[in-house]
Parts: sequence; C-alpha cells; structure tokens
Amino acid sequence: MTDDATIRLAHGENPIAALRKAHKEQLLLCDRLEEIADSLPDAVNRQKCIYAARALGPMIRGVHRFEEDVVFPLIADRLKDDEKIGPTLNRLRFEHCEDECFAEELTEALHDLGSGSPEINIEAIGYMLRGFFEAMRRHIAFESELLLPIGDRPATGSNSNETPGHH
Repeated sequence: MTDDATIRLAHGENPIAALRKAHKEQLLLCDRLEEIADSLPDAVNRQKCIYAARALGPMIRGVHRFEEDVVFPLIADRLKDDEKIGPTLNRLRFEHCEDECFAEELTEALHDLGSGSPEINIEAIGYMLRGFFEAMRRHIAFESELLLPIGDRPATGSNSNETPGHH
C-alpha cells in the first residue's frame, strides 16, 4: 500500500490478489492492536500505540474504498443473477462505515495512550481494541471465505477481461 493507503493495481494485476494482500496487512495491524490490548495496563509500548494510531484510519479507509470501487462491482457483475448479492454488498458497505467510525475513535484513544495522557480509561481502551480487531477479523474472514472465491471465478460475457473501473 502507498503512503495514502490507496490500493493501486498494476496493469493486469488481479484485484482479488491485491485485496488478499491488503487483508494480510490489515490482519497484521489487528495483531499489533491485540499486542497493545494484552500489554494493558502496565506494559504499554507508547511508540506502538502511536504507530498503530497513524496506520489505522488510512489503512481501513483505503481498503474499504478499493473494495467498494473495484471488488464489489466485480462481485456484483459475476453474481448479477443472484438477488442476494445486492443486500450482502450493502451490508458490507454499512459495516465499512461503522468500522471507519470506530477506527476514528480508536485512533484518538491510541494517541492518548501513546502520549501518556492521564485522562485515559485503560479498561475502556482495552474493550475498544478487542472489539475493533475482533470485528475486523470476522469481516475479513467473511469476505475471504465467501466473497473472494467469487471474484476468483472466470468472468462470463462479452466484457470478461475487464475489471470494473479499469476498462
């Protein structure tokens, strides 16, 4: 991922492969967040908190934009005859919105924790961290197990070599 956390496809690059790579990066960040949660209350590495705070929002937003702009249209096209795919993709978009709002709150809490603010509630930050990384892992697992295999299928129809948004 680039500094602005936008996933850019190289010419001919498979968007599903790019998303799988981004998911791995997200899962690594979840691991870092879990390490921070496990270090509470007495062994907090402030530098890890600041790093996680800086990475969290841009990474989540970048992956979500890529999913919504590239992957979801690809999936919708592959399953255009399945009436359930529209509601499923809409639910995932809603989850993205919730995740991004949660990431903003968690970013602030991580900044406070990293700066050693005396005003922080360690127990609340622990719950926030665990709630966030567990939800992200579930979301990624759902997409990896159920949606991405659809994107791996060969496309059908006259425009089968085109990726949505990259004609």
